[in-house]
Amino acid sequence: NAAALKVLPDLLAEVDAMEEPNRLLSLIEGVLAGNIFDWGSQACVELYQNGTILDIYKQARSNLKSRPWRVDSFDAFRNEMLQQTIESRRYRRAIMFVDNSGADIVLGMIPLARELLQRGTEVVLAANSLPALNDITASELRSLMKSVGKVCQVIRGGLETAQTLYTQHRCIPEVLPLSPASPTYSPLYIIENGQGGPCLNMRRVSHDLAVAAKGADLVVLEGMGRSIHSNYSTKFKCDTLKLAMVKNRMLAETLFNGEIYDCVCLFEPCKNI
Repeated sequence: NAAALKVLPDLLAEVDAMEEPNRLLSLIEGVLAGNIFDWGSQACVELYQNGTILDIYKQARSNLKSRPWRVDSFDAFRNEMLQQTIESRRYRRAIMFVDNSGADIVLGMIPLARELLQRGTEVVLAANSLPALNDITASELRSLMKSVGKVCQVIRGGLETAQTLYTQHRCIPEVLPLSPASPTYSPLYIIENGQGGPCLNMRRVSHDLAVAAKGADLVVLEGMGRSIHSNYSTKFKCDTLKLAMVKNRMLAETLFNGEIYDCVCLFEPCKNI
């Protein structure tokens, strides 16, 4: 985490200088590249022996397979985001299920969360309740985000707004309506997901996650365990974005007829289920 934090300010400045269409693509590419850091994959463990975390991340960004990815509905996601900008709309609340510590969370998911916050979306980062491999836990994430807040006002403001609202309501409140009295920064909540493994069982979640889900209109699932192994065919009652780099050769071949390090970007708009 510390190594990735050192380059986060430069990454955010680079992203901020981009036009919206390119910025959205860069953010998703960052999540996919960051997802290479997975101790649950033997292929990735072998990569760690040949360079530092930042070296591997930069290499993953530069070597990211060109589009179209193995599963690629990024254009649909970007079109939805661009249309929201045109119509002055935004997702009201996004629940983001994060995966690994280090470059994955710091250089991948945090910049994407920041983008949503800047658009006026309430963001809920859901992390493991208990340790599993190198997956970040909720307690570790809270500590990390305080450090991120020192270099990013959007994150710091989001954490402060969330703390104020949580103190007032003694729980995560329902989604706030937009009004002149709305907080300057959209809230950024950090909660436990109720899990202690690399996969995600939606039938057994924490109380905070169950409460936060009310009013959520975007779910982001990151990583093989959460977005492929356990929820690839799951249908949600809101828009869903599933992101992963496939780091298992057999899985890549059998499920996607593809290759190791193929990328999955699956955007599923809400349907009445």
